Amino acid sequence: MKYLILIRHAKSDWSFDLPDLERPISNRGKNDIKIMSSVLKKINLNPEYIFISKAKRTLQTFEFFRLNGLFLNNKFSIKDELYDFHGNKVLNFIKNLDNSFSNILIFTHNNTCNNLVRKLSNQFCNVPTTGVLIFEFNVSLWRDISNCNLSHYFPKDFR
Repeated sequence: MKYLILIRHAKSDWSFDLPDLERPISNRGKNDIKIMSSVLKKINLNPEYIFISKAKRTLQTFEFFRLNGLFLNNKFSIKDELYDFHGNKVLNFIKNLDNSFSNILIFTHNNTCNNLVRKLSNQFCNVPTTGVLIFEFNVSLWRDISNCNLSHYFPKDFR
């Protein structure tokens, strides 16, 4: 079995005229992370490794989850190819993961989440900011991922 967890970054702060890569998360985003931190603690996710898009808002989302007591002991790395707004680079990244990993987490972006839901589960889902997706694949190799069981957790369901 392979488990893929995607977390869409928290709500961005658009009050500053900044390049896309440098946009931070907003106060609402920080509040949603608190909500989702409580949810994720109950689910007891335990990813073997965490990968993060290089955008400031995905890095901050990860950091604020850590401030809320999650992912403190997990190894992680920042990957340029995860700054992808279509999902094709991310899907390629996933399919080339080391098969010794069975459970990974990726902090990513809107269209990546939506497109991977469609491609991997044949469902449509508009994933909101700080939305969490959990894909369960009955395969032993990442390159073989396709149809999956999908669970999702969205902040609005817990406010």
